[in-house]
Amino acid sequence: MCAAGTFCGVRVALFTTCLAEALAPRALKAAVLVLEHCGVAPEVPLAQTCCGQPLLSNGLPNDGAKLAQRMCEIFAPYDAVVTPSGSCCSVVREKYAGLFAEGSRERANANVLAAKTFEFIEFLETQLKIDPTTLKPKDCSANARCATLTCHDACHLRGLHRHGCTAPFLRSAGCGTVRDLPDMSQCCGFGGMFSTQFPEVSSALGDEKLAHFTSTGAAVLVASDTGCAAHLAGLAHRKGVAIRVISPAEAIAESLGLLAREVTSANASTEAAMHPKNGTEVG
Repeated sequence: MCAAGTFCGVRVALFTTCLAEALAPRALKAAVLVLEHCGVAPEVPLAQTCCGQPLLSNGLPNDGAKLAQRMCEIFAPYDAVVTPSGSCCSVVREKYAGLFAEGSRERANANVLAAKTFEFIEFLETQLKIDPTTLKPKDCSANARCATLTCHDACHLRGLHRHGCTAPFLRSAGCGTVRDLPDMSQCCGFGGMFSTQFPEVSSALGDEKLAHFTSTGAAVLVASDTGCAAHLAGLAHRKGVAIRVISPAEAIAESLGLLAREVTSANASTEAAMHPKNGTEVG
């Protein structure tokens, strides 16, 4: 058995992100549980804070660079960094190095962090080399594995060359019936600060995404980014759309029986109609 915080001698850290800590601690718990199931004992550096994405989105590169430097220092001891957020991962991978002068020590540190930072599903698939079929449940009737899902991948996953990778992985892992989301490539309207600067456009895009979700007949939306998940869940709540929004890590953890499935009253009625025979801290 690997020692805590290692995978065959490799130290792995969980990059929790601001939004997930505040809005989706269950997603972080699920990420830890799934990683442990796969033989990894991730560490959670308590000193980590914001990666700087909001500052960079608001045209404040100097302020963002300070947080980037801090991130590089905090995660320096680790061999791999895993995060449930595609957008924060993309900031580290695509933006950090450009904040510092060519040839500087800071730029070198940023490149090191970028090379070892991975989105959650990406880490399972490309670094741990997990065959998703090995995550298939033995008994679908025992827990949440019969749920009907559809997946929304955050726009930022394009920069990681991972857009469209979540649904195939979950489908192969037997995480329920995974239906294709129409026009999945379209933005959900969150876009970080965009949603506060252009709320009407943001909501209109979100409404279209919810309409696409409803058309699938799925009961659960798996969103690869906490921001997207919060945006769509909030819109759905205000409009009375029956939807349960979870992360890829939660979908896998529930499928494996590592997390009990959460069922809302609205979701329960949807599930019953679709399947009439079927009846915070991280750690």
